[in-house]
Amino acid sequence: MENSRPGPLYEGLRRIRSMLFAPQLVLMIIGIVVAYGLILVGELAALKALGIHASGITLAFILGFLVATFLCAVLYITSVFTGAASHLTGGLAERWTKQEFAVLGSKWRIFPNVPFSVGFGERSYEVDVDHIVVGPYGVLVLETKFSSLPLDLGAKQLEKKVNEAMVQVEDNAGRVRALLRQVAPEAPIRPVVVFWGRLIKTPENVVRRVEGRSEIVRIIHGGDAKSWRPKLLENEMMTQVTVERISERITKYLASGK
Repeated sequence: MENSRPGPLYEGLRRIRSMLFAPQLVLMIIGIVVAYGLILVGELAALKALGIHASGITLAFILGFLVATFLCAVLYITSVFTGAASHLTGGLAERWTKQEFAVLGSKWRIFPNVPFSVGFGERSYEVDVDHIVVGPYGVLVLETKFSSLPLDLGAKQLEKKVNEAMVQVEDNAGRVRALLRQVAPEAPIRPVVVFWGRLIKTPENVVRRVEGRSEIVRIIHGGDAKSWRPKLLENEMMTQVTVERISERITKYLASGK
């Protein structure tokens, strides 16, 4: 398994750290502190009015509950205010994807967050391929998405979020194909979208193949790895020598940036 540069989890935490002392965030936290202080005073007053004496154990329970909920509220507001929430959820989903593919064994190589430069000059920008997974079955170019909303991956009419992910992974597959053209021009390169989420509905055949703009895109539910992972072990389309040659090319690319 190979390592590359930090991914969205790192970016999410970086945003939180960089904005911890922003005036707007500090004011919100002060407001929360005042609100929780009023809640504590109100609870103690209510207990007194009911004739209930707040013993040490009761007071400790109330304080513990307030502190725990206070920390959760601060973390939630901070992650939303700084824009870190989407990076954190996306980063967790990418970590889950990596864990599921790591189970494939020593014949496979995993490269997370592989950067590619797009465009030229001042208009150039950088995109990340969430994972490139290399093994006997071929080169998998993975795009990982998380959805907290219901999403049917088997629907006849795919939702906009799925279509956008397909376009993204096809573009990334083209970039990976160009990277490997000289060392393994015949290597099968397969774009795959991995969706995560409790409300995701799995495709009927576990792996859904959809005709994209120029190639077949595979769509899977990450949580059903026990069903789709064995399919990667059924056919060996590349020798281990080719796997190592491709892995070496990606490693050199990450080291040199070209």
